[in-house]
Amino acid sequence: MKTKLAAWIALGGTVLATVLRCVQMLFFFDYETGFVTDSGIFTALHCTVILLCALACGILCRLERTLCGTMQRERSWGCGISASMAALFLGYGAFVLLKDAYNYKMFGVSYSVEPVHILSHVPFAVLSGLFCAAALVVTFAWLRDGKLPGNIGALWAVGVLWALYYMVLTFMTYSASATMQENLFTMGGGALMLFFLLAEGKLISGVGGRKASRSVFIFGIPAVIFWLTYVLSNTVLIIFGRGYVTEMPYVIQLMMFALSVHAVMLMAALRNRELFVPSMQGVERSERKKAQ
Repeated sequence: MKTKLAAWIALGGTVLATVLRCVQMLFFFDYETGFVTDSGIFTALHCTVILLCALACGILCRLERTLCGTMQRERSWGCGISASMAALFLGYGAFVLLKDAYNYKMFGVSYSVEPVHILSHVPFAVLSGLFCAAALVVTFAWLRDGKLPGNIGALWAVGVLWALYYMVLTFMTYSASATMQENLFTMGGGALMLFFLLAEGKLISGVGGRKASRSVFIFGIPAVIFWLTYVLSNTVLIIFGRGYVTEMPYVIQLMMFALSVHAVMLMAALRNRELFVPSMQGVERSERKKAQ
């Protein structure tokens, strides 16, 4: 299947891009001036790998006819556990950002966010808390025995609002001071995650039809490529003491990492037909191609 090929491309591209970015940031980046010392060679390499892999995966998933179908809306342990993981990191991120705002107001210090950006992160922290609550409800819905209640899709709209505010927050606070590659990850990955969350909300509410199941893959796999590359490489940099101030706060990166894991589990469940009734027309076309 084309989705299986897309998964292998995503895995290979993520590993390669992560290694290239780690090499550049560990050995070819001047942390005093904020400039690279390799004439941008590694930047061009890992950005090209990410963009090509994301584009290839999106096209393959768009061409996969068997992804046209409807949800059975049954129990899924993988989706439930990964949704609880997303809720955990969203709740933790909300707590850290609100605590930072409190510390700045009371003592004039902040630890996770630059002081000039403290107030703009408060609405994001509130939305993160609401999204955490919605993810917990969705977690229990995924794990319950029997069909998913269709109205939980409305709760997932909180996640879409959260992603929209993330885009506004990133554009207003980080895009001006960040490098081109930082903007590629934070803005590009954020836009992909926004469309993925929108597609998932439609899918689990049963109102998205055939397009929603395909959109989960079209936007989900590229979003995973962007965010896993970014978060994994930044984790390596933090371990080696090479983090830098202007990058996206690590707690927000962890939120996106957890949502990426959830995206992987949802796509795995859909691909294994655990939750998915494919379109008979799409299956017939697929079988006809195999016969030829």
